[in-house]
Amino acid sequence: MNGGMAKVAIIGGSGFIGSHTAIELMSHDHDVTIIDIQSPGSFQVFDKVDDIIYADATDYPSILKALDNNFDYVYMLAAISDACENIKQPLMAVNSNIVSLVNVLHAISSLNIPRIIFSSTVWVYSVCDLVDVNEESNLSITNSDHIYTTCKLTCEALIRHYHQIYNIQYTILRYGIAYGPGCHPDTILSRFMTNAINGEPLVITGDGSIYRNFLNVMDHARGNRLAMTQAACNQIINLEGPEKVTLTRVAERVKELHGDVDIIYTDQRSGDYVGRNVSNQKAEELLNWMPIITFDNGTLNMYNNFISK
Repeated sequence: MNGGMAKVAIIGGSGFIGSHTAIELMSHDHDVTIIDIQSPGSFQVFDKVDDIIYADATDYPSILKALDNNFDYVYMLAAISDACENIKQPLMAVNSNIVSLVNVLHAISSLNIPRIIFSSTVWVYSVCDLVDVNEESNLSITNSDHIYTTCKLTCEALIRHYHQIYNIQYTILRYGIAYGPGCHPDTILSRFMTNAINGEPLVITGDGSIYRNFLNVMDHARGNRLAMTQAACNQIINLEGPEKVTLTRVAERVKELHGDVDIIYTDQRSGDYVGRNVSNQKAEELLNWMPIITFDNGTLNMYNNFISK
């Protein structure tokens, strides 16, 4: 989009990234409707959003009705993003991550909605043999050893198929690992901060060398907004964090913020994302986007939010 107000639906807009994206879009004068099965966790969103529609994306008639309002863009953020939850509940993982997307794609096709913006993940690069990766890297689903990765690779393929068959326009954003105030309690930063505050040890799976390029949710939201530009149409774009952070560094950072706390190591989880060097060059070229919030600044804000509750 090259300017002017857009009419936008955010499916999963009550969630962590979705609610921040709603605030970001509204702050730039876009008309935002949240579609979700629950109320937004942020009252800032609940009070200001143009409309909230309660609908389940796994139910086609429900999502078709919810999207029948002449939207310009649909953000598809609804999913089960927690890795452990995907493993524990594979049927729910497939329904929430794949079936819901197919329903949305079919509704978009039926209603002639111009474009879907889909939240994928840098976890898809776990199937690559290379460490340095970008959007052109070859991704073989047969190399996937985690249901979350398999679901996201399947979703990306389905979007491309709907583009080929039904001419649906799309933008696929491969997200870095999100963090910030209000993120899922089972993410490593939330868990470590909770444990530290409760006087419990910080438990690292593996030797601590696995790394993430954590991306602050405010940078996520800004990237989501910029994805409406015409340059992003029918593109796959990485939105990765600014710096490599090992799990040991995560624990040490929480210890810096909170004070004395024990750090212990256990066996590594099967299929855990071991990290890749994911290029942001395409996002910089097409969207003029680069992450701007450092890990130290972002974790300080997150920790202060934790202790203020």
